[in-house]
Amino acid sequence: YLSIFLLAAVLVAAVSAFQSSSLLLHHSSKTQRRLHQLHSSPTQPTSTNTPTTSSSSSLNSSPSPAISTAIQSHHVAVKTRNIELAIKFYSLLGFHVETKFVAGPARAAWLLHGNPDGDDNHSSVKSRIELIEVPSYMLNEPEGTIKRALDLTKREELLGLNHFCLDVTNCIPKPTNNGDESLISNIDAETITTSEDGSSSCSLYNLQEWMDDLNELSISTFGKSMRVAFQPTKRIIGRDVYEMAFIYDADGTLVELLNWSGRLEQEVGSGWEPWNGEGFVL
Repeated sequence: YLSIFLLAAVLVAAVSAFQSSSLLLHHSSKTQRRLHQLHSSPTQPTSTNTPTTSSSSSLNSSPSPAISTAIQSHHVAVKTRNIELAIKFYSLLGFHVETKFVAGPARAAWLLHGNPDGDDNHSSVKSRIELIEVPSYMLNEPEGTIKRALDLTKREELLGLNHFCLDVTNCIPKPTNNGDESLISNIDAETITTSEDGSSSCSLYNLQEWMDDLNELSISTFGKSMRVAFQPTKRIIGRDVYEMAFIYDADGTLVELLNWSGRLEQEVGSGWEPWNGEGFVL
């Protein structure tokens, strides 16, 4: 029995040695092939963690036009404590309910700007807002209090979405300076007044006056005044002159109102000017 046991032990040792030898030869062969590739292609990186030249080139190149050219902005989502009240607010700005739906425990709706009975002929890109009502049990409002959105005009250090902008340019009629009978373009005749000297002007001329009319509409319709974050101011961006103002929606979300006023004849340098020490321009 001792002889059989010793023979078995020798056989096991021999098999183990053979397997180890085969594994060593396999790794040696792989190493030799790898060394051969490196010598034959010296431009290849020696570390597998370093991207190859082709990979780096593909990262730096522009994406295929087919990937991105069909993208359009679909909607901006706004959370509200009272979706019915929010719908009323945005109706002042020309938005109507496109569809209502449920998002988990919340009531939600898409609001669309334009003609509710058909396509908007003025733009092929729709302006859409998604309203999401936060359930009362999630708000957890103490009795007698109403929660508002964080006032981002006072928290300039916060990152992320700051506001969304509505272009109200087509709502505000503007005079041209041609001096002829076509002085006013795209303006209803009822908005034009003529003075004794024959000159024409618009009853609506700037963003402030339009906002005043909007506020009167809000008071007469809902008994509430608009809350203004920043009064209208003018800025030159590139060669274009804009009026811009910021209002709060029903929950305190910042909404920018932008009015294109015209274009400068002279070229204006484009770039970033040194900070003048004032606060951020939203």
